Amino acid sequence: MATMSLNKSGMPEETATRPQRLREWISAATPPVAFLVCLIGVWYYGSAKGFVPFYIIPGPQQIAAEFVANNAVLVKHASRTTVEALSGFAIGNVAAIIMSVLLTWSRPLRETIYPYALLSRAIPLIVFTPVIVVMLGRGLPPIIFTVAFTVYFPTFLNMMRGLRSANLEYHETLHTLSATHFQRLWLVDLPSSMPYLFAALKISASSAFISALVTEWIGSNLGLGYLVVVSGQYFKLATLWAAIFTAAFLTLALLGIVTLVEKLLGRWTASADDLGV
Repeated sequence: MATMSLNKSGMPEETATRPQRLREWISAATPPVAFLVCLIGVWYYGSAKGFVPFYIIPGPQQIAAEFVANNAVLVKHASRTTVEALSGFAIGNVAAIIMSVLLTWSRPLRETIYPYALLSRAIPLIVFTPVIVVMLGRGLPPIIFTVAFTVYFPTFLNMMRGLRSANLEYHETLHTLSATHFQRLWLVDLPSSMPYLFAALKISASSAFISALVTEWIGSNLGLGYLVVVSGQYFKLATLWAAIFTAAFLTLALLGIVTLVEKLLGRWTASADDLGV
């Protein structure tokens, strides 16, 4: 039996029961799953009939066999890439949130730094990756730095916009109550910025592993990006595509975690739909 709750306008509405939510989830998941099954079927048929050349992409059964035969190698390289991507993701986003709060609080600081922050966004970081490797050496530091720098700007720019979108009437009310800057930040600014933050985190989640992979091509001898390069050089296409699919799965997993957290914090992120995300 459905229960009653209040919607955004304060009017009562029915809350779906667990079986209803399960049916809705199955209904939403069926089309993409069916499309994926059909795509794999066409891929398998085209590979078996020779319509899809092996030198472009092996058949799904060959890639699946590669996952079974070389799972230890894939796990080893995937673990390194995951550490790099998640470390850079965390560092870049935390730095972006802190900097956006500081610039929102301080107008002189904002007028001084913000133009240069926008200008640095135009720098094609991948061009300077070899320089970063020379400066920081091979291994984790240049890769984490590149990932952090890549994810920093979407979060920084969105958080700046979100923090400045707070309702001025709320600020005036708290000002009359002698609220401190921190109290206004905690009670008004941060809740207002949550939809913008999660919109940025989704972008960052999609780019973190990509940045790690690209940097591994140049500055590492371990990781999925390195495995892709080495497999291509030795024409081990099944290993190459297994590494690519592993990276895609990890990217989707991080994006799924961000989306799940957003839903769990639905009370503060409900208006994220207004951003078209």
